[in-house]
Amino acid sequence: MSFEKDTSFFVPLWVNGTTVCPEGSLKYEVTTPPSQSLAWKACAATKSSIDTAVESASQAFVSWSKTSCSARISIFSKAADILESKADEVQYYFDKEIGAGEAWSSFNLNFCVDALRSIGDVLEDALRSEAIKGKDGMMGVVSKVPYGVVGAIAPWNAPLILGLRGLLAPIAAGNTVVMLAAPLAPMTHHFLGLLLHSAGLPAGVLNILPAPPAPNDAAEVVEALVKHSAIRFLNFTGSTAVGRKINEVAGRYGKPVTMELGGKCVTLALQDADLDKLAQELVVGAYLNSGQICMSTELALIPTSLTSRLVEKLPSIMSQIFPPPTLPLVTHPSKRKVLNLLADAALKGAIIHTASGEQDSPTILDKISKDPNSSLPPLFLTKVTKDMEIYHTETFAPVFCIFEYDGDNVEEAIKTTNNLEYGLSVAIFSADEDKAIKIAGEIESGAVHINHMTVYDNPSFPHGGVKGSGYGRFGGKWGVEEFTYIKTVTRAV
Repeated sequence: MSFEKDTSFFVPLWVNGTTVCPEGSLKYEVTTPPSQSLAWKACAATKSSIDTAVESASQAFVSWSKTSCSARISIFSKAADILESKADEVQYYFDKEIGAGEAWSSFNLNFCVDALRSIGDVLEDALRSEAIKGKDGMMGVVSKVPYGVVGAIAPWNAPLILGLRGLLAPIAAGNTVVMLAAPLAPMTHHFLGLLLHSAGLPAGVLNILPAPPAPNDAAEVVEALVKHSAIRFLNFTGSTAVGRKINEVAGRYGKPVTMELGGKCVTLALQDADLDKLAQELVVGAYLNSGQICMSTELALIPTSLTSRLVEKLPSIMSQIFPPPTLPLVTHPSKRKVLNLLADAALKGAIIHTASGEQDSPTILDKISKDPNSSLPPLFLTKVTKDMEIYHTETFAPVFCIFEYDGDNVEEAIKTTNNLEYGLSVAIFSADEDKAIKIAGEIESGAVHINHMTVYDNPSFPHGGVKGSGYGRFGGKWGVEEFTYIKTVTRAV
């Protein structure tokens, strides 16, 4: 395995175990944040290449679905060993495609090594058949059967983790996969194909094609994938807006889907919260990977009695953990979106804070606007109200809002959390763990973390959301089971 440093290189398609860039393929430029300089070029999927990839996956399913769990686990284990030695390569791709630093690339790599190894701990249990006896004397065997060819669509923001998550559980369950790679991170996703084929994955089991960057072209390719008669299941990770469009397409063709979508993740502090711990977890949870994580902390519900002391603590912690001046956003449109949200909030009375302690919102916005790069300084807002767009909208940026509540009325804070459109990850901070766990039971969210930031993922735990954050689960045995259907075979006794 080797990696390219040539900007004239074209990221190809992985189809039937080989790399191809078919004649007539759409080719596009991949740029590096925040300067948006050229990284390399990529070949994008077309309706024709989707057909070829699905045909390859269909043929491979016949034999792959019959392989033993131990044979699959052996491939994943070897892939983990290879991946562990590729830190420099992964870091290079992360730097060139999403502008991420070593900490984020290392987290992605270590998570994926763990995921590749730990799936062996749950695979046989997740796929185990069960014998049952009916009251009428009939005997039955209930089995978990792979669907066939799974279509996967992976995002760019944690490209190694989310790329692997889009394909690992389906393949482990006995399916084959055609994955549309993120147009902003095609080389990182291409690397996953190289990794697994180097570990012995048979040709056709995994096919990876970069999605076109233009929305209209991407929509055509997604529809070609979803409507193909051999595609039996679809899994998507990405924004809620795009997920809903894909869900509509899948519904037209009667295809089941698993979706992990966006979040407006809340940190709820009680009056007895440890302020030092709270401040640190807020900063890391909001600014890790420039806030470009579906679980990033976006809204902090803070008792009015604690707000001023918390605000005093935040700037120094921000400077220590995320030194100035700025953090990269993946594209200029991402930055413009956040600037519009900040401007709306400032106009309606919000105060914008920086790590330097600056609170002059017009000056801060002016400085950010004049920066030619797609980057932002870490920011947080106070005096936030529900009539501000930023209160409801996922920023996907290094920004979080402090929303004050009466600390004696925790029920109101729970209601505020549950009234949000999303339900992916919530953090609760309190010295009373029993009370926090009781509150967690009332929160509508796929995950609730006690005295820990909203950003938490572990390949052994189920991960997914409710409401506007999607449905279905990745991770652990639950993630494997997601990509099987239940078959019952009965016999008369």
